[in-house]
Amino acid sequence: MNKRSSDLPEKDHIVRYVKPTALREDGSADGSAFLLRLNHKDDAGLSVNWLEVFGHDKRHQLEEVRRLCRLKLSRAGRFVEMNIGTVTREIAKERDSVRIVHKPLEPKGGFEADPSHAEISGLPPGNSDEAMLIGDLIAQCIVSDHPTFNC
Repeated sequence: MNKRSSDLPEKDHIVRYVKPTALREDGSADGSAFLLRLNHKDDAGLSVNWLEVFGHDKRHQLEEVRRLCRLKLSRAGRFVEMNIGTVTREIAKERDSVRIVHKPLEPKGGFEADPSHAEISGLPPGNSDEAMLIGDLIAQCIVSDHPTFNC
């Protein structure tokens, strides 16, 4: 594992919830789904979930991510899946300070602890041309997408 580019194993996978407004007509995520939010000054990184923390059964991994998610999910949204090593290598072509770090969430406000929470840190501000480029690079790393709810 390359500690400089990723604190999580490069062979593992992350998912990110993509709201319907960041999905193209064909259902794929556009780069805007991977921008830091400008109106959230506390956001040091882009929230993602590390799947392998829940073992290696994909169905179980996604059930746990859905169950522990603290976001309001839309049926029209999607969870997009990416390989950690691919994401870090692609972003490093433009910005070498990016890391994917494990940031588990403690129980809070009626929510259970979430051991899968991680962040893509070191991203540029969400309103810059560089941020748009990085967002598009991340979107190109998507290997699959999953419904927000079990169907």
